[in-house]
Amino acid sequence: MKTNKFLGIVFCLAFLSSSAAIAAGPLNADGQVIDFQRDVAPILRTKCLSCHGPDDAKNDFRVDDPEIMADYIEAGDHESSSLYIDYIVAEDPDMLMPPESEGPMSPAEIAILRLWIEEGANWPEDAQVVLSDPAAVDVVIVEPVPVPDSLASRVWAFQGYLHPATVHFPVALLTFGAAFVVLGYKWPQLAHPIPFACLLCGALSAIAASAMGWSFADQEGYGSWSKGLEASISRHRWTGVGVTITSVAFALIAIKAEMNENLRLRKVWQIGLLISAGMVGLVGHIGGELTYGEEFYHKAFEILSGTDSELPVIEIETVSTDGES
Repeated sequence: MKTNKFLGIVFCLAFLSSSAAIAAGPLNADGQVIDFQRDVAPILRTKCLSCHGPDDAKNDFRVDDPEIMADYIEAGDHESSSLYIDYIVAEDPDMLMPPESEGPMSPAEIAILRLWIEEGANWPEDAQVVLSDPAAVDVVIVEPVPVPDSLASRVWAFQGYLHPATVHFPVALLTFGAAFVVLGYKWPQLAHPIPFACLLCGALSAIAASAMGWSFADQEGYGSWSKGLEASISRHRWTGVGVTITSVAFALIAIKAEMNENLRLRKVWQIGLLISAGMVGLVGHIGGELTYGEEFYHKAFEILSGTDSELPVIEIETVSTDGES
């Protein structure tokens, strides 16, 4: 047991020292590699607090309460710590925390928690998991993405990083085309050529944006597309795929309608363009909440109605390779 413990500490130390993206730096005031406030608290805050914090303590377990946490930790022995063995590295997906649907911890984060336990699970009295300053910024641990071996894999990974820029093309085209369909009810000459072109180009760019999003999700560690709709990131990706499928289907109908000059099918694809534009709004809504928080749009309507005069606080996270933010 002692040998395994020693080897585990050596492994973690080697891992931490070789990864420039991990926040752990020099020894803290107690001579330890892991500093709770600097290294452990950000992990608990970003991975655990939403389900096990003061606002929503599932199963009465809170990661911001050192006494509750102590019941699940055997200081100095990660193999005897229920928090680590039964939840963080659990083989049972129903026990794994955080669940796969929310994005499991990275190896770097697991290594930090393991070494923290081995060093005695030190939790200073003044350390906080819940930020007292709402504008405070966390240090984010980013696991380096391995460089693919083959040229094709590298090209696939490269184009994924263009997703944030490319995704605006189908958004703009489908929305613009739908606007002309609406204007066409008053001015019929506007309801045909411009919306037709926007639908075709919007469908093609939606295919590209979805493919890039698929690659980008893999590169950024967001997990498999086979997951359900439990996590916001999964809902965002699947609704994006829905926009692509819908727009492509109506684009094919539009091509057939215009080739045969079928007025009935023309109405069908025009209605389909309106549907696609509405779905784009839903995808954008979910994406906005992923970026700015779930209360982002509620805050906008509160400001509009005058019920809340405070401006929203937007947290901006920056990460450097030496772990400083």
